[in-house]
Amino acid sequence: MPKSPTNFSLLYERTGQMASIISDQICEQLAADVVNGTIPPGRKLEEQVIADQFGVSRTPVREAFRQLAAAGLIDTRPHRGVTVINLDISQLSDMFEALAELEAMCAAMSAERMTSIERKQLEAVHESIRPLVSENDVSAYSPLNEQLHDVIRKGAHNHTLAASTRRLRHRLAPFRQPSWAYKKRDRLSASFSEHEELVGAILAGDRQRAHDAARDHTNNNSVLTIEFLAATHQA
Repeated sequence: MPKSPTNFSLLYERTGQMASIISDQICEQLAADVVNGTIPPGRKLEEQVIADQFGVSRTPVREAFRQLAAAGLIDTRPHRGVTVINLDISQLSDMFEALAELEAMCAAMSAERMTSIERKQLEAVHESIRPLVSENDVSAYSPLNEQLHDVIRKGAHNHTLAASTRRLRHRLAPFRQPSWAYKKRDRLSASFSEHEELVGAILAGDRQRAHDAARDHTNNNSVLTIEFLAATHQA
């Protein structure tokens, strides 16, 4: 397991906010290592070893383990420690399929319910992404991509639907790393083109077109992710 270059100060762990940031970063790094196969299934993770690796106490490591367990990446059992599990590709496919339908419903509702201000915000976020595509700036593209989809979810004006979609996206976040989702098959450019269709449909108030564009966009991302995971974790 490669050692993280980041050395977090124990001093900052005394604040809840910084401790949360630290545990999130540890979780993100460990999740990436598990998903891309750097940490293989069956490997035991020791709290103290991980804490030493990141230069922290055990407290944020325990929180990171809790997040990883919730994501279905590790198994934690009393007296048996923490073990990396085998990914269930079939279950992940089911969740990605459900996410596509939820995103499609959000887009369809947004096409009908977005206010004029929200439509301008959606267009502005979309246009802010455009120059990043020619620059192939994946790191800058990723947060703006999340922002664009969040604007669409809010524009649906259905709190239950938006919350359900966010929860499932968060659950699948470790498997949607931009490092492979966008770089493979020039995905960055293709993703932006799909955004063009999606945003255009919403701005035009076309419910069915927005629904189909959102579902197709999410499915395209999901297929690449599932293919990557299946190839990486095949027996």
